[in-house]
Amino acid sequence: MAVVLALVAVAVGAVIQGSIGFGYAFVAVPAMALLYTEAVPVTPLLLALPMTVLMSAREWKSIDVSGFFLITGARVVGTALGVALLVFIPASFLSVLVGLLIVAAALMSFLSPNFEVNNKTRLAGGVASGVTSTTAAIGGAPLALIYQDRSGAELRSTLAISFVAGIAISLVGLALAGKVEGWHFVLALELLPGLLIGLWASRWAVKALDERWLRPTVLGFAAAAGLLVTFLGSQG
Repeated sequence: MAVVLALVAVAVGAVIQGSIGFGYAFVAVPAMALLYTEAVPVTPLLLALPMTVLMSAREWKSIDVSGFFLITGARVVGTALGVALLVFIPASFLSVLVGLLIVAAALMSFLSPNFEVNNKTRLAGGVASGVTSTTAAIGGAPLALIYQDRSGAELRSTLAISFVAGIAISLVGLALAGKVEGWHFVLALELLPGLLIGLWASRWAVKALDERWLRPTVLGFAAAAGLLVTFLGSQG
């Protein structure tokens, strides 16, 4: 039964991320934390790696290559900043602050008809992604907000290739720390069919969303993610 529930959670997460470029972790990670506590974060990352690689390949012609390099470099800075903040500020308070900032950014985006993507906003998004992923495990929302006005293909593919780099770095770090074990790979293989089914099913959601609903969906999901992180932080 646990495997079935985990398969469903992974499939739903893959549908969401395959449709709007982020969101897999908000469904898959909590479910896996309840069903297979010691599998987090290694198994979710092992599953996320092929998902983001496939997403990058699926719409590779639309990748914002220069944006990817800017974002990746800025994420390193943001990660270091996030670690420093965790040293001086309680994690629960940081989660609340990060969540509220994401909600505020999403609301401002709702009220603003246009959002310009340039090198400054890419760098800012990369730094914000590094900070938020380190302090609240929601690195995708800031990047999605940066690319909210670009085509669905560019948003999804650019976020995906950015996630590939981040996930690979995280897995290497966890492996060097001795946190990656054989059974993590076995569980990931068991759940891989759910991931592939969800990513395959997302193709139909992409067609519906890209016509007119992608931006509102991205902003709504980012706001919901911010509220969730705020709530969890307030409980801590």
